[in-house]
Amino acid sequence: MKHNPIHENLDTSFVNLSALVRYLRRRQFVGKVRIELSGYEADIYLCRGNQLRAREYDRITGRISEGEEALQRILIRAREAGGTVNVYQEVAEKSEAPSLPAKEEARRQTKPVQDIKPVTVVAQQQPTNGKPKAALPEFPFEFSNNVESKARQTQLSPNDWQTLLDLLSELLETVDKTLAAANLDFTAALNKARAQVSSDYPFLNPDSNIFVYKNGKITMGEQAGPKLFVASIVEILQRILDKLGSIPKFAPAYRLATKNILTLIEHRKPTYDKFSITDQLKKVL
Repeated sequence: MKHNPIHENLDTSFVNLSALVRYLRRRQFVGKVRIELSGYEADIYLCRGNQLRAREYDRITGRISEGEEALQRILIRAREAGGTVNVYQEVAEKSEAPSLPAKEEARRQTKPVQDIKPVTVVAQQQPTNGKPKAALPEFPFEFSNNVESKARQTQLSPNDWQTLLDLLSELLETVDKTLAAANLDFTAALNKARAQVSSDYPFLNPDSNIFVYKNGKITMGEQAGPKLFVASIVEILQRILDKLGSIPKFAPAYRLATKNILTLIEHRKPTYDKFSITDQLKKVL
């Protein structure tokens, strides 16, 4: 298979990547969308059978990852200005085509391979037991195997989103107060950890003004995928606790912070379980 360029050098400033991918999937497009930013590149593959795959490569950190969380990061990173988006359509090379009888080959040559659109190939279903399969519905229509939606993780209701913010605010505030009692600056530690993980979680970048923690409360300029958001806060806490535990004179503060988090897990377990917080925190502790 080879990929023919359909759109090249589209500026990320003017492209809504999520909307573009949805549009291409509705068109039964087969190919890939490539995103290139400074120190970062990624590919979203639109495969036959309405399958979606994502792969990213962060050249600065050396991270290569695939899957739903990678796709979530790609969709977020693609909002940055100054990058490029390229769309390539997959087409079959003539050498890959199976041999055909002379008459079939002659008839086939009347329509070049590159003119055969993937949507046509996908839509033509072979009959089963003498009965043709149902035709594709008219646009717009939804797909049952919507990996993109899983990666974006359908937005929470306003009440659930606020509940999640309150839970994670309480978690950060607990560590904040523990460190304050030991005369340690939690805000400085938080900002340092945010900067360290911002390549994985761009909404935590201190310069983005999306995430704000102040006076024990988290505010977000936009709703992030709940699974990814929880993972980001847990990773921040892990970095803070690891640093705290590595310095002998701060061992009492480390033990108290750990104890207080375990108490929260015990008291909030049903709600923590609902948002997949419990298991992630236990791994850290």
